[in-house]
Amino acid sequence: MKIALVPILLLSFNSMAQVDKNLCNLNEDKIIRRITPMYTPNYFFKTSPDGRYIYYIGGHKNWRLDTTNGEELLLPGSADPVPSIDGKIMTSINWRVSGRKNWSLNLMPMENWDISRGFFGKINYEKVTVDTNTERTYQSVGTLGGNKYRVLSYDERAASISLKDYTLTSNGSFSANRNDNQQKFPNMRLPMISKDGKEFASLDIETNQTVIYRINDDGTGAKEIERLDFPSGKVDFSNDRKKLVFHVTEKVSRSGPRSSEVQMPPTFDNRHEVRNVFVYDRETKSITPVTQNQRGNSYYPVFLEDDKVVYLDQTSGKLSFVIKEVPKVVPKSIEVARSCFEGDDFDRSLENLADLWKSVCTDWTGNNSGGSKVMMLNMPDELCRQIAKATGDREVSLMCDALKKSEIKRPRVSNTKDKFKKMVKVKCMICHQENIPFFDKEKVKSHKDEILKRINSNDPSYRMPLGGELTKEEKKEFTEYFKSL
Repeated sequence: MKIALVPILLLSFNSMAQVDKNLCNLNEDKIIRRITPMYTPNYFFKTSPDGRYIYYIGGHKNWRLDTTNGEELLLPGSADPVPSIDGKIMTSINWRVSGRKNWSLNLMPMENWDISRGFFGKINYEKVTVDTNTERTYQSVGTLGGNKYRVLSYDERAASISLKDYTLTSNGSFSANRNDNQQKFPNMRLPMISKDGKEFASLDIETNQTVIYRINDDGTGAKEIERLDFPSGKVDFSNDRKKLVFHVTEKVSRSGPRSSEVQMPPTFDNRHEVRNVFVYDRETKSITPVTQNQRGNSYYPVFLEDDKVVYLDQTSGKLSFVIKEVPKVVPKSIEVARSCFEGDDFDRSLENLADLWKSVCTDWTGNNSGGSKVMMLNMPDELCRQIAKATGDREVSLMCDALKKSEIKRPRVSNTKDKFKKMVKVKCMICHQENIPFFDKEKVKSHKDEILKRINSNDPSYRMPLGGELTKEEKKEFTEYFKSL
């Protein structure tokens, strides 16, 4: 299949020229603000929930940027400034800081989203607790409640994660509940903990997939609970853990070197790589594009409390922070598309479609580096159909069908007041399940055994809904509904 693609591209050059390139671009650009800080930020930053304050590294020092007036205040440490989601504490890392052990952890109480300061904004170091009984890099913080916090980090030398719980005491100091608990993850990179400290996500560099882990209640270990069919940079969880925001990297030049994801600062080469930001919905298994760069890099995004997104951006020249609304486009699901695909090889056909898209919409010459699976979910159906028609390739046409069926469309609440019907429309009426007459009480009786078998199946290719699973409460609602018929 892949070998046959080259003559298809050559023979269809004239017909591909008829494809409307205006369809290549994401129409909704919801940039709210672009903020250029005093210092060039590196790859790591966090924000307050409302986005007013950005905590970042610049010039090998930590800073708090007030986006309302541009004020920048120095913070302790030289890396990874992280506020807790409740605004009560901040953590940071010491590296090449005079008088501090390398990779030791700073813990500081906060008030009004700032640490304790003296006259003229000077740091009150008496309020900084330094944990030297730990060696941390790339740390993040989860808020457990009750003045308890969980710190996660990655130790590259030991190829393991470290988990440690702390308690903020009444006098503003910190006590550790135990020593570092380390767990081996040799292929894991860029781990990030959820805001409630219950899960974390990372990149598996061997499979080029994103992996989500559930942390034990006592913080002594973690186990894999979800593996996503795409690579990601640093992931950030929404407050309720129902969504992830992340970036993917596409190498767009054969000759160019691949940049380091953790370079300080990350001056990615716009000629050789392109990074784009996406949101993944864990309930619908769908992906929504936030950016669609053909040149330049947008990366390392974080969620705000209202589901807006902040990310680093160097598409306009100087590295800056961008605050943006997630575009209101119809999201699509890779898992649903895979289940609906009627061709021979889903992954190969999707890669072929990506190559055709590149030939129409970009001047990229690089090999597929794993981002195309997500990039193809941006493609408007009309563009996909025009490419399929231009090539005459049946597999491409079938892929367009599968991508169309993978759209996650939510019903208008005003049109669907019945709770059961609303759940059916949102969760079940996709792909081949559309031919089940859910709302015809007479006809659906003959399908109820099949439906109950599907919703309770462990086979994801047969289970209803495709690409997901109903909760126990929802399964109970289905059963009670059918008993009432």
